Amino acid sequence: MARAATANTTGGEPIPPATVQSVAATSTRRRKPFGTNPEVGERGTETESRILTAALEVFAESGFAASRVELITERSGCSRPAFYQYFSSKDDVFWRLGRRLGRALVDLGRSLGPVGPDAEGVATLTDWMDDFVDLYLEYAAVFEGFQSATRETVGAAQDSSGVAQRLDDALVRAFGVGRTRENRALASVIAAIIYRCTFYWKAMSAVGEFERERLTRGLAFGTHRLFLGPIPGVNVPRRRHRGPVRPVDFDRPGTPTTDPTLRPRGLATRRSLLDAGAQILPTHGYHDARVDDIAELARVSRGSFYRYFEDKDDFFRVLAGEAGDAMIDLLERFPTGDDRDELRTWLNAWFILYDSNGGVITVWQEMQQGGGDLVTYSQQVAAAIVGGLVEMFTRAGHDDPLFDALVLLALIERLPYRTYTLGYETPARAIDAASTTIRRVVMGFDAS
Repeated sequence: MARAATANTTGGEPIPPATVQSVAATSTRRRKPFGTNPEVGERGTETESRILTAALEVFAESGFAASRVELITERSGCSRPAFYQYFSSKDDVFWRLGRRLGRALVDLGRSLGPVGPDAEGVATLTDWMDDFVDLYLEYAAVFEGFQSATRETVGAAQDSSGVAQRLDDALVRAFGVGRTRENRALASVIAAIIYRCTFYWKAMSAVGEFERERLTRGLAFGTHRLFLGPIPGVNVPRRRHRGPVRPVDFDRPGTPTTDPTLRPRGLATRRSLLDAGAQILPTHGYHDARVDDIAELARVSRGSFYRYFEDKDDFFRVLAGEAGDAMIDLLERFPTGDDRDELRTWLNAWFILYDSNGGVITVWQEMQQGGGDLVTYSQQVAAAIVGGLVEMFTRAGHDDPLFDALVLLALIERLPYRTYTLGYETPARAIDAASTTIRRVVMGFDAS
């Protein structure tokens, strides 16, 4: 399967653009050929700041892929020539915001003091999680636009500064555990969960389904359990069910069906197009994937594409349906008991599934910005997955089934992305870290 040419990241979760940008402060300088003095002074600094503020708003409203320089200049009240005095493109603006976020993340890591194996340690961690949520809300558009931005600006992404690594090291240092490869890998995984669960919370809080305190407390408890193990009365609200539970049948959205009149040759052509789309998605993304590219890779004509699919959205809805069904089939078999080997077997199957369907799963978030039926369908799949996991963890006696469902979803969504799309980890090491995290954070078991 084709892989995206993306960042050589140094941290556990690729979402924060700070992981791929220098955190060194830079002065505001005017670009050639606008004047002989490169320093712009107070007025120029104010203009640059106004453009950055406007860009953050535009990225939040439209998403990185759909944002245009014209939208940024209109929002900031400056002309296009004025914009290009300070920035070469919208990508340049994005990565400048990324550097700001990078400095803020480094400061956040430094602010985390020692976390002890007691209620005070959990309280310290909860306050720190609250500070992270503040930072996420301020730079949500940059966090969420990272995947699209790195696809369009590979060179910028490769200039890694190790910001995420510093955040991982801050977590390891705060808990006073050894700076081993295993502990740093666990810090990397929990950072990914923190980022992604905050994204979920932001989406759900818009309709009042998930309170901020519930998020920060849950993340603090889970992170505390990951590094120090379950401690009754400290980081485990109440004892959880220890045995496997009856399997759950997830609700499923309607899956797109194949035209029953298609002959074997037509079915084979349709399959070739879908396989080509799964390869095109990781490298191009949803918005920039073109019908011509898909048809060329499948070795069929553009006209052949439209014999089987109405348009690009219809095509990707079929891809999403296939991937969603496969995901749900496997999630229905998620092992809830205390069996290490069974969990590792399940994780291995999940990573294989992701590898074969990664083109769809990797850009699921981008597809949700496609509009119309595609948005509705992807939301229905996500709701089916979360709902099924909630029911499963409710039966297993979890204290907060919804939170644990989001943690598991964050892990199985992002960790394979790091492994297969970014090539950051080997599958074996990623499965080791995932197994330990699920057992300690989600299931509350004592040992890894």
